[in-house]
Amino acid sequence: MPKFLDLFVSEIRKQKSRLKERLERGQISGLDSDFKDLLIKNWNPLPQLETGDANLMAVDGSRAVREYANGSRFYVVRAFGLSSTGQKSRALETGVFLSQGNEQSIRSYISQKTESVEIRLALEAIPRLAGSKKLILIDGSLFGRMMHLLRDSPVEGDRASLLGFVDTYSRLFEACRRQNVILMGVSKDSRADFVRNLLLTQICRNELHSLSSSLAPQEIRDLKTCVAKIEDNPAVSFGILKRVRGKYRSILDGFEEILAEHTHSRPDFQLILNFAPEPGYCTPVELAATKDFQRDLKIMARTPESFIRRRFKKALIEHRHREGEFLTYATDVINRLLKFPTIVSFHLLFDTRDTPLRIDVPSWVLTNETQLSNLKENRFVKDVHGTLQELVCMLKSSYAGLSDYNVWLKRVDEEVKLRLKDVDAIYERVLEKELGLTLIHTRGYRRVKYP
Repeated sequence: MPKFLDLFVSEIRKQKSRLKERLERGQISGLDSDFKDLLIKNWNPLPQLETGDANLMAVDGSRAVREYANGSRFYVVRAFGLSSTGQKSRALETGVFLSQGNEQSIRSYISQKTESVEIRLALEAIPRLAGSKKLILIDGSLFGRMMHLLRDSPVEGDRASLLGFVDTYSRLFEACRRQNVILMGVSKDSRADFVRNLLLTQICRNELHSLSSSLAPQEIRDLKTCVAKIEDNPAVSFGILKRVRGKYRSILDGFEEILAEHTHSRPDFQLILNFAPEPGYCTPVELAATKDFQRDLKIMARTPESFIRRRFKKALIEHRHREGEFLTYATDVINRLLKFPTIVSFHLLFDTRDTPLRIDVPSWVLTNETQLSNLKENRFVKDVHGTLQELVCMLKSSYAGLSDYNVWLKRVDEEVKLRLKDVDAIYERVLEKELGLTLIHTRGYRRVKYP
């Protein structure tokens, strides 16, 4: 018997009921019936329409990093594109860098580098797309790519990398808008909870309305304060509730359940898997920037140069011999970012045995374009079912069952994936040969190799 297996089995048996429930249904609460009712109201069956073939390009990327004993890191990021007409596109970026940043900041830097080559490849594909229906599929969330907080990167010699990323991303949006190309992000895994949070807001609003006949107006305002403060200061929220509850007791049981729900992790996918009555899609949501990003947007709009000087101190040092030129470029990038469109996102379920997909599109695809800097909170987007159904049909035609969520993205993923053995046996070997060096990994790497 493998070491520790007996202890593992013992622990599983102790927690059998709890573990089974969590793995099957996730977070459970007394609000499940409310969530189910509201989700069904915002759920739409799959359309039976037929759609003509779209001229599309699917893009995905991958990355690999190796750390060496002298503190340097070697990275490879690459992207692959495949069109519905059989055209293939490739992009690759590689480098060696030094950094005093922590592991999280370095992972973010490499992730952003990967996104950058994907976006560059998509931008280059636009002139090659023809026809009345043009579509670019990118693996992952369009919204998530927007939410990089602008600041110095942790990598020496490339401190302003995020400015280049935003510059390229903004050009992709502008080109897609101008050429009438639908840009779409497809995520097969998502921890997003924007639908759940909007449904919870509705549940809370209904509960406060029902309590308004029993509580004084000031007490209702106190309960609203509980909700407003729950994310930043839950202790204060539950303290206020305890004070009001002392007078009314069980009448506030429902509100306490709502307040507790705000502190729980419950992604949208869990609600869909538990409560969606049939294959279909959820009412789309227009996404506002995160609180930190909204705060930055205000400062950027008010004092762009001051923002740059504060957030890109090390980049300014790297560009000290042409500071004016750098500030002009950075200010232009900031102005482009301020014109980013909002992203409209929705969840799509092709088979109740499958997991949902998260679909992101720029707001102009479904409704009138809204700039990200002008939207303060998430909101459901209504009355767009005609265009939305057309998008769903495009994706439905590329769905090939439980193993192939999208045939185009699956193919590019297979082509672009960087495997461990390829990095070690090919990329590092070429690097050693071309540079005439012997690469010695850190002790943390599982295979120290000496060629």
